[in-house]
Amino acid sequence: MADVLKFLSSVPGIAVLIGLLAAAGLLVILTNWRLLIFVLGALYLLLGLMLTRAVPLELAAVKALVGVIISPVLYITARRVHWGQTEVDEEEVEARPARNVWLSALVGPGLPVRVMAAALTGVLALSLALRNPLPIVSDSIAARDLTIGTFALALLGLLNVILNENPLKVGIGLLTILAGFELFYTAIEPTLTLVGLLGLTNLIIALAISYLITAWAAYPPREVEP
Repeated sequence: MADVLKFLSSVPGIAVLIGLLAAAGLLVILTNWRLLIFVLGALYLLLGLMLTRAVPLELAAVKALVGVIISPVLYITARRVHWGQTEVDEEEVEARPARNVWLSALVGPGLPVRVMAAALTGVLALSLALRNPLPIVSDSIAARDLTIGTFALALLGLLNVILNENPLKVGIGLLTILAGFELFYTAIEPTLTLVGLLGLTNLIIALAISYLITAWAAYPPREVEP
C-alpha cells in the first residue's frame, strides 16, 4: 500500500481534493450497495493520498489499508444476505432488461433530492472551510485543502446519516464522519498509536455495520397498512 501511495503521490493536491469531495458526495447520492462499497474504498485511498501532504507515507498507508480491509468485509456481508432480497425479488430483477437494472442501480428513488442536498452541503462545507481555515500544517495551500476535506467529509457523512435508515448507508455516513476527523487529527498528531486506535475504531464500526446489515436482511421493515 505504501508503494501505491508513493506512486500516486505525484497527483496534484487539488485533484486529490476534488476526488475526495466527489467520493463523499457519491456516498450520499448512490443507493446500490456494490457501488457504495466500491466508492468507500476509493474514498479511503484518496484519504491516504491527502494525508501524504501532512504525515509520513507509512502512516498515510495505514489509513488507506483500513479501507482495503473494511470494504471486503462489508461486501461479503451484503453479498451473503443478498441485501435483504427474497427469491421472488431476485427473479423480478433478473427478469428486467439489463439497461433498466443498471439504471435503477445508478439512479434509485429520490435522486434529485439527494443530489441537491449533497450539492448544498458541499457548498456549505467549502464556505465554512474558507472562512475558518484550520492551522493544520505550515503550508497554507495544504492546510486549506485539508480543512476543506475535513469539513466536507464531516458534513456529508452527517447528511448521509440523517437521510437514511438503511444500516449500510448510515454506517457509511459514520465512517465518513470519522474519516473527516482522522484527516484533521492525524495531521495534528501523526503518531502510530493514534493511527492504530483510529484504525481499530473503523474496524469495530465496520463489524457493527455487518451485524446490522444481517439483522436488517433477516427482519426488513414493512410498511404499515392504513
